[in-house]
Amino acid sequence: MTDPLVFLSERCPYNAGNILASVRGKMYFGIMLANGQIGVSSTLGITLETDALLVTKIDLNRQDHRIFQLAYANAVLNYEQEYPLTGDIFDLVQFGKDKPTVMIGYFPPLVEKFRSAGLPLKVFDLQKEHADLSGAAELPSATSAAGQVIISATSLINKSVSEILAYAKTKTDLYLLGPSTPLNEQMRKNFGFTHLFGMIFEPYEFAVMEMIGQGLGTQSFSSKGEKVKL
Repeated sequence: MTDPLVFLSERCPYNAGNILASVRGKMYFGIMLANGQIGVSSTLGITLETDALLVTKIDLNRQDHRIFQLAYANAVLNYEQEYPLTGDIFDLVQFGKDKPTVMIGYFPPLVEKFRSAGLPLKVFDLQKEHADLSGAAELPSATSAAGQVIISATSLINKSVSEILAYAKTKTDLYLLGPSTPLNEQMRKNFGFTHLFGMIFEPYEFAVMEMIGQGLGTQSFSSKGEKVKL
């Protein structure tokens, strides 16, 4: 199995009847289950025309359905365990200077922390243009040579994660990062991630849903959540 969302859909089948509320924003899609648990997924900038509450069967060949499935899995799975370690990935991982870190998916605040600490970093994001970003042609060789690779959880939506994992060497530390990250130990082991860094919310935190509906992103609703490590 090369697609983590196939694993997640089998481990946690989508059930619209278990959803109390859903919200489609410009940057994120959010689900609140009947028990108040919240899961979110990036939209990758696409407009979600389909009502998630009307979906009876998930088709993982459709990008909107992949977004729905990921958010649903996060709402279910991310609350199945306790998280002894919480906080920002930069404070929980010791990034070294010997080998560069590769970041796939642009996280500006995290990039600034690397720059301020003088740590070598190569950043790739095919959906954005910025002076911090390296060219896509360098991605295979940079990932292969990296000591650590930080992968945006949005790679689960566009299916690029399988290709990225294939570039990395066996002993490379792999970190999946972002609010869209599903926090499941079996998925972590199956796909070779060293750690998963995601976000959880208090039950029935309707403010998160409102922010998503207003088109706001991580910098806004993260104040209502907690960054956790698995």
